[in-house]
Amino acid sequence: MGAMTLNRVALFAAALVAAGCGGLTATPSTPQAAAHPSIRFDSTGSWMAPSAAKRDLLYVSDTGGSVDVFSYPQLRQVGLLQGFKSPAGLCSDPRNGDFYVVDTNSLDVFKYKHGATKPVKTLSMFGYFPFGCAVDPASGDVAVANYSAQPSGPGSLSIFRAGAFFPTTYTDPDFNAYFFCSYDDHGNIFVDGADSNSYHTEFAELPNGSSSFKAIALDKTIGFPGGVQWDGTYMAVQDTESRVLFRFKITGSRGKSAGAVRFKSDRSTLLHQFWISGHAIVMPYGTFSRLVRDVGSWPYPAGGSLTKSNSLAHATELVGVTLSAARQGP
Repeated sequence: MGAMTLNRVALFAAALVAAGCGGLTATPSTPQAAAHPSIRFDSTGSWMAPSAAKRDLLYVSDTGGSVDVFSYPQLRQVGLLQGFKSPAGLCSDPRNGDFYVVDTNSLDVFKYKHGATKPVKTLSMFGYFPFGCAVDPASGDVAVANYSAQPSGPGSLSIFRAGAFFPTTYTDPDFNAYFFCSYDDHGNIFVDGADSNSYHTEFAELPNGSSSFKAIALDKTIGFPGGVQWDGTYMAVQDTESRVLFRFKITGSRGKSAGAVRFKSDRSTLLHQFWISGHAIVMPYGTFSRLVRDVGSWPYPAGGSLTKSNSLAHATELVGVTLSAARQGP
């Protein structure tokens, strides 16, 4: 198990580096863009349908250098963001619809307004390769899980307090690589990753106001960690190796399983993120092993069969996903 998971991480890192070598990507010809003659492309080739900002939007990152934008829950493409080196995890602020793109090889996290094609702020990671992110819905703080240090070495968890340009960075001696993170309703941060020797899964909590991680012992084996998200009651943790999502009730330093969610049609074992929205869960998936070029939604927490899907033939490898809600009212 250790050799297989280690190879998976190495291959993913190689894919990010390869994606970063290409610089800006070419603007693809899309039916959605052709259907809207009022669409204008910016200098990076990014575009957005005129009505997109008034809709709930699903953002999906592609290591090839772009972020596809879909109307939600219809999963129809309404935009495309370009100019990245190797985008990975995504996250959003439920208070205002702002969302963040983790661009691993640029060592930056870019903040966008809902429906915009240009970033309004850049969060620099100062020597770390960022991978996943999460926004505290109460404070607006942004947590970033850093895969590793540059050029090599253990990663970290960095927190940008609301409005800050410089982060506070935390490390755990048990972790080597950090993947994804999530806040719960009390401002506690949960993060998954792997150790440096056998690449066993690590899972820990950084309690609100603390500077030290607390290891969480899960009662289900996570063969290789994927996405992490608080669903309002349970902490959902993905096992990429078995393609199963476990829900855990966290009490103290233990996580007790409250059920497993399985997804028909998903055959890939590549690292990717999911996003829970009420009674639905959306995520990139692959119909073949080691291929992630589709995005779909399933019932949550029932799982089972797809309710909607969209295939992205132009994609290199889809990784991150986040839902950004349109502002209500005038």
